[in-house]
Amino acid sequence: MKKLNYIISGIMGMALLTGCQEHPMTALNPAAEEGTLTFEVNVPAYAGYTYVLSEANASATMETLYIREQPDYGFTAPTQYYAQVSFGETFDEGSFVELENIGRTQKIELNTKEVNKAITLLQGENVNENPGVMDIFIRLRAHLSDATATVTDSVPTIKDCYSNVIKLSVQPYYMLLVDALPAPYYWVGDFNGWSNDAAGAAAGMIPMSLVDGFSYNTVTGAGEFTFTGYFEAGLGYKLVLTPGSWDIQVGMVDGALAFNDGGSGNITVAESGYYTLTANSEKFEGKFEAADITPAEHATMEFVGSFDNWGEAPIVMTPMNMKHLWYAEMTFDADCEGKFRNDSSWSANWGGDSFPYSTVKSGNNIKVTAGSYLVVFNDLDGNYYFFAK
Repeated sequence: MKKLNYIISGIMGMALLTGCQEHPMTALNPAAEEGTLTFEVNVPAYAGYTYVLSEANASATMETLYIREQPDYGFTAPTQYYAQVSFGETFDEGSFVELENIGRTQKIELNTKEVNKAITLLQGENVNENPGVMDIFIRLRAHLSDATATVTDSVPTIKDCYSNVIKLSVQPYYMLLVDALPAPYYWVGDFNGWSNDAAGAAAGMIPMSLVDGFSYNTVTGAGEFTFTGYFEAGLGYKLVLTPGSWDIQVGMVDGALAFNDGGSGNITVAESGYYTLTANSEKFEGKFEAADITPAEHATMEFVGSFDNWGEAPIVMTPMNMKHLWYAEMTFDADCEGKFRNDSSWSANWGGDSFPYSTVKSGNNIKVTAGSYLVVFNDLDGNYYFFAK
C-alpha cells in the first residue's frame, strides 16, 4: 500500500537564519486508505415515531441528518455526502438505494419523494398499493470530491467511508414508477447571461445531446452525453445538471474538465471555433477538444407534420444564443407525426425513431404524443427534446 503524506508548509524561522529546519508532516489517516474510516450522524429527535409520507408533501424534507464531525482524513478537503436507504442494517451490495440529492455540509436533508422512491425500488415486484408501517435503515456515504495532489503522489487513494446506521419507522405512499428519461447536462455561460432558470431552454439554456444506442440509467437518467457546437474565445461556459440549481456542475481546472466542483473555473477556448465535449454523469469523466468541421448554417427552422398537412401551417422555431440550436413552444391536441426541416424546404430534414428524446436518430417521422412542450432542436446532430410543460 502506498503511503501518502501531506506537507504543511509554514514560516519556520527568520529568513536570515542560516540553519535549516524540516517542515512538519501530517500523515494521511490510514483508515482513509484502508476503507475502515467511519463518521457519526446524530440520531434524529423523531426517530422513535412513525414518519407518514404523502404525495402531497413529496417536495418537503422528511428529516434532516446532522453530522457530528466530518470524516477525519488527516487533512481538510471538500466532502460530498450521499444518503443510502435499506431494509436491513448490513447494507450488502445490491440491498440498498442511494438517494439522488448530494449534501456538501454537515446538515443533510432527506427529501420525502426520494425516500419514498427508494422504498418503492427496494420493494420491487412486491410493491404494495396500500403500504403499511415499516422499518428502514439509513446511512451516509462520504466521498472526497477534491483530494489535493501531494508531492509524493498525484492521485491519493482515499476510499469512500460510511456513517453509523439509523433506524426509522415510516409509512410510505404508493408510487407507480416509470423509467426515468435521460437527464442531460445544460450549457450556461456568458452567451445567455449565466441564466440558470428552471424555464430551461426558454431562458437560453442549451441541453447536451444523447449518444446513439447508449443505455441510460432508468432510475436517475444518468449516462453519457455529447455536444458539438461553436464556442467563442473570450466567453465562459459551464454545464449544470438541473435547471435552477448550481449543485451539480462541470467546469475546468488546470485545463481539464472538473465534475461536481463548485470552485472550478469556466470552460473557455483560446480560439473561436467548433468544439466537442463529452461528459458522463455516472462516471464523472469526459473530454473537451476541437472539432474539425465546417457545417452548413440555416436561416430558418420549422416543425411540420400530419397536424398541419405537412407544411400548410409550419411551426417556426426561434434561434438560440448558439449556432445550430433552435427552440419553440408547441401544443398538439392529438397524437401526430412530424419532422424538422430547414428554410421552408425539404433540402434538409430531420426525424427520429423515439419520443420525447432522440435516443436513436433516423429519417423516420417522429411520433409525437398529444400535449404541450418546449421543444429544442440541434441541426448539427439531429438531436431533439420535447420537454413537457
